Amino acid sequence: MRIKLPVFIITLLVIVISVLLVTFTSLDLWQGKKYPVTIAVSKTPLSTPFYVAKTIHAFDSTCVDATFIDVVGGQTAFAMMMSGEADFSTSSDSVIAFQSLTGKAFVSHAVFAQSDNDVKLITQRADNNKTIVDLKNQTIGVTKGTASEYFLSILLAMEGMTLDDVKVKHYPTEQLVEGLINNEVDAIVPWEPYVYQAKSRLQNEISIFDSKNLNTLTFNLLSQPADNELVEKAGCVIDALRIAIDYIATHPLKAQQIMMSKLTLSPSYIDWAWPDYIFKLGLNQSLLLNIKSQARWAIESQMADYQQTPSVDAFIDTRAMFQVDAKAVNIPQ
Repeated sequence: MRIKLPVFIITLLVIVISVLLVTFTSLDLWQGKKYPVTIAVSKTPLSTPFYVAKTIHAFDSTCVDATFIDVVGGQTAFAMMMSGEADFSTSSDSVIAFQSLTGKAFVSHAVFAQSDNDVKLITQRADNNKTIVDLKNQTIGVTKGTASEYFLSILLAMEGMTLDDVKVKHYPTEQLVEGLINNEVDAIVPWEPYVYQAKSRLQNEISIFDSKNLNTLTFNLLSQPADNELVEKAGCVIDALRIAIDYIATHPLKAQQIMMSKLTLSPSYIDWAWPDYIFKLGLNQSLLLNIKSQARWAIESQMADYQQTPSVDAFIDTRAMFQVDAKAVNIPQ
């Protein structure tokens, strides 16, 4: 009996533990109500926190079950959100600024990524464009109503020029490089990863202006104006992003692999652009200033019919971000 009793107890414990393991692993980490949400995610390295969150199952520990719709450009993502095809979108502060002038109602819940070198000016090397001044009277391809158009205006303003000094031709983002290859334009202003793709395809046939630190682009989580339930959903999406951003910080190589796999990029892209990205959650005054500045520029450039910039505070909702990380909010509620 002294021999059989411990064996029986051990066997019983093994069975109990096995049952418990099967039971717990079959359950979601989040035991409350799960909300299905759809997010229109712009295909850019700035959306890396979303790709990582999905890959590491960060949403499992939140109140949302997230479905992604991959789109090209924050403007397209914004349109899907406004049409109701998606609950949330990932879009730049430039999209917020331009859309704030249209009378549409929407809000940003959080900034989750930024870069001071994401949008770049590319010219054909054969054109011998060595300075911004050389672009006068030339045709430049941009994506209308995005950071592409705004960034071009910054470059021109540095030399005392405006958009009136060049010929602007509008393209969908994914067609900018083809416009340059087909000699339809003398220069283009794309963002990553299209800049890298142009460099990979055209090599020494193009020149890329060094414009680092001239403008910081942020990526935001947007939705239509939020009731209490949508704020709760936004908070859960942000919480998943928090988990993902922590993972990016502690496992950068794995995060890079996730991003490269999702966007079909080569390892050389990491050396090219990864150091330019900052993945961090927040809502602060700099976002408001950026939106105001770009909206004011749109009016002065006669891109909009409005005579004055709207109150940008109406396009920021701090409630969800405040619940996840109050210290990351520097905008009065």
